[in-house]
Amino acid sequence: MPHQYRITVEKMDGDTPVQALRFDATNHDDFFAILERANGRLGFSDEQTKNFIIGLKLFGEVITAERKHPLFSEIGPQLKLFMKKLKSAN
Repeated sequence: MPHQYRITVEKMDGDTPVQALRFDATNHDDFFAILERANGRLGFSDEQTKNFIIGLKLFGEVITAERKHPLFSEIGPQLKLFMKKLKSAN
């Protein structure tokens, strides 16, 4: 069952948002469950882990949906290997 997300990105000037982007995304994974499982496992800071996991999941979903697009011909197989390595990381 796909998970629905609303993503908001705000460009900040100090503590003041000066520009915002909002979009909806569908993903086959539960981002919150993945973040919980990744907690401390990757050796990244909490902020880096969030950036990495959310970015990777959004990126991966587009590649999966558009796998026949010529732009992804080289990265698709490499991403598959990378994901296997990531999932087996202690």
